[in-house]
Amino acid sequence: MITVALSKGRLFDDFIKYLEEKNLDKYSGVLKEKSRTLYTTSGNVRFIFAKGPDVPVYVERSVADIGIVGSDTLEEDAFSYLNVSELPFGQCHFALAGPPNIERFETIASKYINIARKFFNDEQQAVSLIHLNGSVELAPILGLADGIVDIVQTGSTLRDNGLIEYQKILDVQARLIANKQTFYTKEDDIYEFLSEIGVIE
Repeated sequence: MITVALSKGRLFDDFIKYLEEKNLDKYSGVLKEKSRTLYTTSGNVRFIFAKGPDVPVYVERSVADIGIVGSDTLEEDAFSYLNVSELPFGQCHFALAGPPNIERFETIASKYINIARKFFNDEQQAVSLIHLNGSVELAPILGLADGIVDIVQTGSTLRDNGLIEYQKILDVQARLIANKQTFYTKEDDIYEFLSEIGVIE
């Protein structure tokens, strides 16, 4: 049996949609079942459900053999894993955003402090960074910061909160990662699954 760690939320929904497009009902069906369970199985595959930042930890620590996670998570923190492939879903991007008519950003709020820091360092611009865990759009509305660095998919959340995108920073998409040891010790089972879902031929 192989264990696959999946990110909860938007990426999870995108993966189910991808499986449905491939007519892989034996996987999409069990993943769509509504329950409080933290894992489920289908044949020789066990799926575990985790928050995005935890997926690489489970893979790194050999709890999961492979994981599906956003490249944003991999960019933000350092993990030890095999970068197997990009996946054809989960596309979005990081952006610098804020209220209209900002001439210079001085204080930035973000969940992704390391990505924000690298961006402003590359721009040779000194800013003060504030780490928030969610609803970063609230920061410029309430005057906590004059801008944010966050993931943008459709831009509707920015528009709904009176914010605009000033600059695209980094593309984001789903990535398939693997444990450095079990990718080889369970090679046949892993390759069978990856071939079945269309990641490899």
